[in-house]
Amino acid sequence: MKYLAIILALTLSACAPVAQVLQPGEKATLTQQGLSLVVTNPGPDALTGDPSVAGDGPALNVRGVNIKPDAGAAAWCEEVKIDVGMRWRCGLPEIPFDAVRLTPLRITFVPNDASLAAQITSASLAAYRPSKGAVPVVVYAR
Repeated sequence: MKYLAIILALTLSACAPVAQVLQPGEKATLTQQGLSLVVTNPGPDALTGDPSVAGDGPALNVRGVNIKPDAGAAAWCEEVKIDVGMRWRCGLPEIPFDAVRLTPLRITFVPNDASLAAQITSASLAAYRPSKGAVPVVVYAR
């Protein structure tokens, strides 16, 4: 029975709605718009990287087919080798709190080969908020 509970907890933790339940009040969003991902941060404070690593920023993980970062995102993203499709890990700059204008941070991908279809299949953002200390914030693309 103990193992069943662990398996159930791990299965549920992979679901985006469950992640939001475990982070009550989290308002940051990661929205997919075609081959772009848009991060908004209405607060309560900045989205940063790991507080124990100097200069670390939020981490964006992107999976897709036939994609690569555009010129603007290329400085942040590196390809991670996987068997099927493509995976990109992007170290983003700190995303400031912006409750009034909701100025988004846009990360855009383009087709790797223009003759083939390109698609983002999943994306997630892992970050920290100074007010929460070492408690991570995880946001999934919708």
